[in-house]
Amino acid sequence: MILAGCGAAGVRSLPPQYETVFIRMAKNSSLEYGAEERLTESMVEEFQRDGRLRQVDDWRNADLILELDIAEYLLQPVALNNDNRTAGKSLSLSVRAGARDPNTGLWVMPEQTFSDRGVFFLSNVPSGRREDDVHRRIAEQIISRLIEGWG
Repeated sequence: MILAGCGAAGVRSLPPQYETVFIRMAKNSSLEYGAEERLTESMVEEFQRDGRLRQVDDWRNADLILELDIAEYLLQPVALNNDNRTAGKSLSLSVRAGARDPNTGLWVMPEQTFSDRGVFFLSNVPSGRREDDVHRRIAEQIISRLIEGWG
């Protein structure tokens, strides 16, 4: 009977009137070109995968507006190959995120900082960028905080 509460549905502490979210293009306070596009894309993909809040393309149709700002994007080489070229990199990413109710302007999730880091090795395989794993984990943290109240 105790285990009966362990269903597949995720926990939700966000009030039920919030069903949709508009994700603003992230601001980029770092010097990393294009980081705002990659982070915003990761946020959209994670909201779609999570499914508890529907992502919409127009802020006027949203119950929440998610605002993001890349505070730090530090990409450093950590390994060299035989030709003395970078073979591995370390990414340290910090993002400020908050969500507002567009009707009242009040913060539903006050702005706070989320951070993650990862090491990845470069390859010629065009299957995606390994630093996307760091973006995805940041997106998961933000969604957990917004929907579940922790993260």
